[in-house]
Amino acid sequence: MSSRRFTVAGALLAAVFALGARPALAQSQAVNGTVEGVVRDGTGAVLPGVTVTISNLDNGQQRTATTNSSGEYRGVLLSLGTYRIRAEMQGFKAVERTGVSLRAGQTAVIDFTLEVGGVSEVVSVTGEAPVTDPAKIDLGRTVGEVEMKNLPQVARNPYNFAFLQANVTGYENEEFGVPRINANGTQMHTNYQIDGNTNTEKDRAGLRLLPVSEVMVREVKLITSGFAPEFGQTTGMVYNAVTPSGSNELHGSASYRFRRKGMSARPFFLPSTAPKPDTHADDYTATLGGPITKDKWFYYAGYEHVAKDLSADRVITVKPADAARIGLSSTAIPPEGVIPASQAVTFLMGKTDYQISADHKLSGRYFFFKNQSPYNIGNVSSGTPNTVEQGTDFHDRMDSASAQLISSFGSDKLNELRVQFARRHQSRTASADAGTGPAIAISGVAFFGGPVATTADAGFDFSQKIWQVLDNFTVLRGRHSFKAGFDVQYIDDFRRNNLFQLYTFPTIDAYLSAKSGATPRSYSTFSQLVGNPEVAYHSTFVSLFVQDDLRLTPRFKLLYGVRYDLFKIPDSRPFAANPLSSEFKVDKNNFGPRAGFAWTLDRSARTVLRASSGLMYEPPLINFYEDAIQRNGDPRTLTATLNPTTTGAPLFPATLNDLPPGFPRPQQSIVAMASDFSTQYTVLSNVQIERALTSDFSVGLGYVNSLGRNMPVLVDTNLIPTALTLADGRPVFSTTVNAATRVNPAFNHTDTFQSAGKGTYNALTVTVNKRMSHGFQAQASYTLAKGTDNAPLTGYVVGTGDDRLSDPTNIGRDEGVTPFNQTHTFVLSGLLQPKISGTGTWAAIASNNQLGFIVQANSGLPFNIRANRDLNLDGVQDDRPIGIGRNTGRLGSVFNIDLRYVRFIPIGRVRPELFVEAKNITNHLNVSGVNRVVAVDPLGNPTAPLAFPGTTGYPLQRAIQAGLKVSF
Repeated sequence: MSSRRFTVAGALLAAVFALGARPALAQSQAVNGTVEGVVRDGTGAVLPGVTVTISNLDNGQQRTATTNSSGEYRGVLLSLGTYRIRAEMQGFKAVERTGVSLRAGQTAVIDFTLEVGGVSEVVSVTGEAPVTDPAKIDLGRTVGEVEMKNLPQVARNPYNFAFLQANVTGYENEEFGVPRINANGTQMHTNYQIDGNTNTEKDRAGLRLLPVSEVMVREVKLITSGFAPEFGQTTGMVYNAVTPSGSNELHGSASYRFRRKGMSARPFFLPSTAPKPDTHADDYTATLGGPITKDKWFYYAGYEHVAKDLSADRVITVKPADAARIGLSSTAIPPEGVIPASQAVTFLMGKTDYQISADHKLSGRYFFFKNQSPYNIGNVSSGTPNTVEQGTDFHDRMDSASAQLISSFGSDKLNELRVQFARRHQSRTASADAGTGPAIAISGVAFFGGPVATTADAGFDFSQKIWQVLDNFTVLRGRHSFKAGFDVQYIDDFRRNNLFQLYTFPTIDAYLSAKSGATPRSYSTFSQLVGNPEVAYHSTFVSLFVQDDLRLTPRFKLLYGVRYDLFKIPDSRPFAANPLSSEFKVDKNNFGPRAGFAWTLDRSARTVLRASSGLMYEPPLINFYEDAIQRNGDPRTLTATLNPTTTGAPLFPATLNDLPPGFPRPQQSIVAMASDFSTQYTVLSNVQIERALTSDFSVGLGYVNSLGRNMPVLVDTNLIPTALTLADGRPVFSTTVNAATRVNPAFNHTDTFQSAGKGTYNALTVTVNKRMSHGFQAQASYTLAKGTDNAPLTGYVVGTGDDRLSDPTNIGRDEGVTPFNQTHTFVLSGLLQPKISGTGTWAAIASNNQLGFIVQANSGLPFNIRANRDLNLDGVQDDRPIGIGRNTGRLGSVFNIDLRYVRFIPIGRVRPELFVEAKNITNHLNVSGVNRVVAVDPLGNPTAPLAFPGTTGYPLQRAIQAGLKVSF
């Protein structure tokens, strides 16, 4: 680790140590929980030697602990569920605490006071742990089982629940895809997990590996700051989906929900002359869980199938007269006037939990997902209207198998072993009514022919496989809970691009002339990719950590430790003319010290002060290295772009078997990794104070600071400036390639990944937590934030609207707000379940109703304003007009309300329910995309007043679905 990293981290950690805390744990267990506390007598003196029995009422499992000399006890690696905790000692009345719910990563603080009496006398107390949750230091929240099943989910995508957490911006996904999540101002990885195992795709930022379904998730743990050393591989958020387990009681459910045309509003940006598209969605779910052997062996199974019509926003805009002239059939443009896109999704999960003995518990899980999406294209490609002939079927299959073994060695040593194999395989094939031969585009008129216009069309194939082994060992010693472990992930990647073939014609007449054979070279250009389109490589991520959960006093606990990450990236593919391709640097200095505390300021645990600081390392995106391997100057594939007069130009509709004889090898532009490229890291710090106003209501005030360093930036290091500059000082370059204009004239552009960027994020958060009581629960947060950096990165971060550097000689010119910077963010979610006592008609009508709601309001995201010219001639069409800074455009404020109403009809143990839920119930237009290109003169000055007409909305237009569910 560099001395500068030690200096920054050391100063912040010293500040943390100087403040203070009570039982604190930052999600120190991924899929389990902890119960701990202090036992005292009636005078307030601590009691050593008390036997504490921790019993899971769902599965009958027990753990016994004995209080130490400070009267403290602790039970770790406990299954989730509802618990009864009993404290007993000779000469004192036994005390039982029931109704204690334990969530993933939670440390429930349960203190006892024993009164003098016979041990056979039992004092029973019912109630949850304190609402302030005094045993946590992280900034995060748990979306519990009740919320997971009852908050509105029209999209059926639990990843959208990430936006219920403070310090999170972006926008949801309306299907089973990936939301655009940004946490702590960083646009890089969210560390997606399932049961604590990695569920993060490693090639690009922001991608999860497997989707999840509501029937496969018991609860979701969201954390954006205050990570224990056990957790890493992100500078943003940990999103951990915890799967359900069976119990001693048989439980199950079955449901059906549907959506039709009349239940959705008209798409916001649909042309006024176009008919409202059809909407058709059907969803079926089933779950079943219970015992195989009581108190010993359990099972759980979940299933969901979704069938959707996705044609609503894919209206074909080819003019009928143009289609008739071209000769397009009714197959290419069907009478319905839409591309018949659809989606069939299947989820399947099986899980078993087996108590091998009192000291060993084994859990195993298999998760399967398949997405079949015929005609998975938009209605426009590169500004030209699509037809059905361009249709490709998208196939996406993902599955994972995992196991967890928890072992106890005496009362003070525990081990958790987890193993997993996960894979994703996606591909594209030609749709049933797709065209044949090369792809054909008549500019601005129609796109037809074979669906082979790009590398991602029919023939594309991608797979990623991950093998993971993770082990944590815990030793309890007095006031200490020492924990050490490792995590090894081996990642295997394969990609095959489509060898595209594309004819582009300027007019219909030119196409018809070529089609008839009269002028077979009347096209504007013909492009084809030739060569070997396949690449395969592997990576290995290794993490080590050691931490101590130290209780300094009964009301002050300190969590501290260090984490080490090693990211062994793919091997390079050396090419002599490109010195940067000889070797990829492996950064071995990724040490991350961390510390945090929680300080309960009063014995009633009504006020808790938390703080933490530490270094978080971001795994390098494997796509960086893939591009450097592929485009090292000795390409495996070459694009032949020919005009009609080029030697070897084909006669329409012929294609090439190889490069034409005498075809000049194009001047190569390469991608490279800087020789000193280092791992991105963030110094992440937070402080929060939370106060309980009642036993079930608390408010919190917090501050988050994130200092990003070594942020990756893509810089063209081959350009030599000319003597010319733009009015704002940006240098102008030459399009001629020679020793005077290029550092290495063997290449045109050298796009080099450098770890030169810096970023800062500051946020003030206000949180409100109302635990379920009197038929009502709610959580709300408000975040006031600003994030800035000088590290624009496009193409490698899913969903970002950022552009390349505007000046490759000075990254400081691109200092600006981040692409996901959102000044004001407010979110409110909750459940209302009124209960009216009595047996009359009014009581029957008023009870057994439930309303779930999510309200979102924010100031909106920025966007980058782009000129329609390459002003500085650097070969990248993303320059900003003169006088306009990075990300200074604003999409406008967002307001959205989602609702879910349920009417329960209880019949003994069986509970049917009728429900209706709505997305964007007010049908409020929130703009998520604009036409951001501005016409400028050759000097970069706008030629007209700036205007940015909207093109897409977020969320989509109002959508309502209804259904029936039966639970038992």
